[in-house]
Amino acid sequence: ALWPLPHSPDPLFDTPLPSLRPANLQPAAKAVEVGRLVLKAAEWSPQSHELFPTAARKRAVEVMRLGYLIAWDEERFDSREGAAPELADIWRGFVLPRVVVR
Repeated sequence: ALWPLPHSPDPLFDTPLPSLRPANLQPAAKAVEVGRLVLKAAEWSPQSHELFPTAARKRAVEVMRLGYLIAWDEERFDSREGAAPELADIWRGFVLPRVVVR
């Protein structure tokens, strides 16, 4: 052998590796699940809306209503018959996460 094992006792060689049975992975799986929940709840989104306090959820609804009013303003978008649905999508994706906080 090119790399013989050392003859002196070494705890690294004498200690068996822990079994990686599913029961041993349960704490790690729970930690990953908690981490994902924390990341999901960090910034407002339609998917994280339910994780926010009541006051923040109400603010999200109010701010989204404002976005719809702007998007469907007939005077502002008369060439499109007052319909700018993509503006509502942009509003939801970029404005709400910055103004709806905990």
